[in-house]
Amino acid sequence: MLKLRVIIPGLIVLCTAVWWLMPHFTDQDKAYYVSLYCLQPTGSSQQIEKRIEQTVENNNQDYALKKRHFSPLLAKHIQDAWDRLSPAQQQQASQRNQCEQILSQQLNIPAPITR
Repeated sequence: MLKLRVIIPGLIVLCTAVWWLMPHFTDQDKAYYVSLYCLQPTGSSQQIEKRIEQTVENNNQDYALKKRHFSPLLAKHIQDAWDRLSPAQQQQASQRNQCEQILSQQLNIPAPITR
C-alpha cells in the first residue's frame, strides 16, 4: 500500500514533466513556417531548413519587443508533413497557394486566407 502512495504520485509528476517539456507549437507558428517552406519547397531538407532559418532570423527588426527565433523542431515537423504527402500531392503543391493549403490540411491547421 505504501508503494502505491509513492508510485502513483511519482508517475503523475513524471507524466506532467514529460508533457511540459514536449514542444508545443501554435497554429500561427505552424502557418508561418508553412508559408516559409512554400516559398521554395525544392532542394534537400538541409537546404530548405537553412533557408527557413535565415528568413526567420533575418526578419527580426532591431526594435521588435518579441523576436522570433528559429525552431529546428518545427522546421522538421513541416518537412515531415511534406514527406508524408503523396507524389501527386507534392506535384500539386508545387504552386505556392496550393502548397500552403495542402500542408495546412496535412498539419490540421486553419487554411491560410488567399487573396
